[in-house]
Amino acid sequence: MKSRTAPESRQKVRPASSEKDASPEGSGAGETRPSEDVHTRIALLAYRLYEQRGREDGSHVEDWLQAEQRILAGRA
Repeated sequence: MKSRTAPESRQKVRPASSEKDASPEGSGAGETRPSEDVHTRIALLAYRLYEQRGREDGSHVEDWLQAEQRILAGRA
């Protein structure tokens, strides 16, 4: 005669929390973190620099670095 064992209990596994979930309690929906704001500002300025160069490809790193330098130095 075979002995029966209780079926394994299955636990629900929660997916890893995203960065959005890690925000402090009390922060309103739609708020951005300062690092996201800086990143967005750099991206926008880098795109403007790209447009000022006549939308020529091949200098995206230089555009990003120049924009980053300006934003972080408070010049933009």
